[in-house]
Amino acid sequence: MKKKAIIVATLGLLFGTGVLGAIPKEKLSTVSEGQTVAIQGQSSQQEQAATFTGTIAKNGERFVLKDEAGKTWYDLDDQKSAGKFAGKRVRVTGTLDASNNTIRVQSIEEASA
Repeated sequence: MKKKAIIVATLGLLFGTGVLGAIPKEKLSTVSEGQTVAIQGQSSQQEQAATFTGTIAKNGERFVLKDEAGKTWYDLDDQKSAGKFAGKRVRVTGTLDASNNTIRVQSIEEASA
């Protein structure tokens, strides 16, 4: 019973100081006894969308964005959308996962010449 009281007091202190109050509700999870805790593994920084320009090309069985200026190839997580623009110069909006050089695609549109 003391353990529950300590946990409740600690959570109350954290909420009171704003530490947990600053965490968005969708990042919180209710567990037994009505306790609320932050979900572990959340990113401390929000991913920001960026725009990448290049040509959609085939690399093996996968479509990639080939950036001629930087001579870089990016894997694309939305292969269906990418396939519609095969061989075309495009602008891809999305977030880059630098750990595997993959763009999480939000949109692809043909780039003007």
